[in-house]
Amino acid sequence: MRAKVVQIQANDPQIIAPCGLNCSLCRAYIRERNPCPGCRGSEINKSNACLTCAIKNCKELAAGGHQFCSSCDKFPCAELLHLDARYKAKYGVSAIGNLQHIELARLVIESSIIHDITRA
Repeated sequence: MRAKVVQIQANDPQIIAPCGLNCSLCRAYIRERNPCPGCRGSEINKSNACLTCAIKNCKELAAGGHQFCSSCDKFPCAELLHLDARYKAKYGVSAIGNLQHIELARLVIESSIIHDITRA
């Protein structure tokens, strides 16, 4: 079996799931036949687990217009804590840690923009 090279688009927010996980690292996303389009993509080729994901289908996320769970008032919710524990144990990856990095990057960018505006 040939390894598939994945182009990770770091500047593409569509590839990062609301929970903070990078869909381009998922085996369903990188498979050659019927690849999953990622959590934010079309429903075509998604597994049942992805289609019924409590985080992807979260009413709070949709109602609040949140791009990521980290901007929700209930962050971190029970579903995210469960996912985080599972991924830490199985893959050594923290969804909550990823979301904290995303939030920090957003704050740095906003601060930079404000600094540039006030200097002008």
